Amino acid sequence: EYWTLGLYPCLEVEPSQQRKKRRRRGTEKEEMGVTKEQVESSLTSKLKPSHLEVIDTSGGWCGASFAIEIVSEQFEGKRLLERHRIVNGALEEEMKQIHALSIKKALTPEQWKQQQESKKI
Repeated sequence: EYWTLGLYPCLEVEPSQQRKKRRRRGTEKEEMGVTKEQVESSLTSKLKPSHLEVIDTSGGWCGASFAIEIVSEQFEGKRLLERHRIVNGALEEEMKQIHALSIKKALTPEQWKQQQESKKI
């Protein structure tokens, strides 16, 4: 049983007895949400990116809002929507706890190289 705090339903107030039970069972950390490091780890192991930037955009609220910039050979020959599906698929478990995911860039290594070269000009 939880009480929510108005505009922020992800900020729930849990009765202290329930919290104590979760601590004893060791499930408290599991329920804390997804971290930036977990997102990075999943994407790195599954997509082998040559460039990855994960930014926690939650602003301290809920801890489950991220912006991603990723470069992977797995995006070769894929349209943008397919690339986003690949990223979402790689984060399948994490997505159960992620509130918002913004994929800013999902590029092939060649596209990334071209972008970097155009910035130098």
